[in-house]
Amino acid sequence: MSFPACRALSGAVLGALLPVLVPSAARAQAAPQRPHVSVMLSGAVDTRTASHNETIHGAFQTLAVQVSRPLFAVGGMYVAWLGEIMPVMLVTAGAPPNRVPTPLTNPAETNDPRRLARYAVRDAYGVGFAPLGAEAAFSLGEKTQFLFNVTSGVAWFSRVVPYGKATQANFTVAPGLFLERRIGGRQALAVGYQLHHLSNASMGGANPGMNSHIFSVRVSKLR
Repeated sequence: MSFPACRALSGAVLGALLPVLVPSAARAQAAPQRPHVSVMLSGAVDTRTASHNETIHGAFQTLAVQVSRPLFAVGGMYVAWLGEIMPVMLVTAGAPPNRVPTPLTNPAETNDPRRLARYAVRDAYGVGFAPLGAEAAFSLGEKTQFLFNVTSGVAWFSRVVPYGKATQANFTVAPGLFLERRIGGRQALAVGYQLHHLSNASMGGANPGMNSHIFSVRVSKLR
């Protein structure tokens, strides 16, 4: 995903947040969701380069804390602002075999052990902050609802992600689909899928990016 595409998606998210600027009296007619604080565990079942959709034999796991604030309701759809902090991000990444430099394709990279090491499969640790997000909820019954959400922000890793001339700092966008079930009066459990995209917006020497197909489990405390 290019940086303009990331900005366009972030702009769409910001558009969803604009109702928070409308006076509260204008929003009083809506019946929004309850605010919630959530803890979410996620793990990737497939990781690929964003530039060429090539398989990366790696891994991607995160621990995230999410906070939501109701914004407005339209018919049976409820929309909330969604922010996320990821204090733990564990990534295993490296270059697909055909992207590893060779003496014929790139002698400069091959002859420098430190630069060549950037292409090897290796672990990296990171943190993330995604303040630009929104979540739409559709009721499927008294205690069950379907959720569509998206978060957008930044992440920093201890090593270059995913490989080569990429960077340690990246932008992130993660749309997701979830099924949530209320448990008791103030708890909820959700399971779902996310497509987590990260890239450096071409700020590095290269921007292969990384797309992770993720399954997530989220536990929420309703206020």
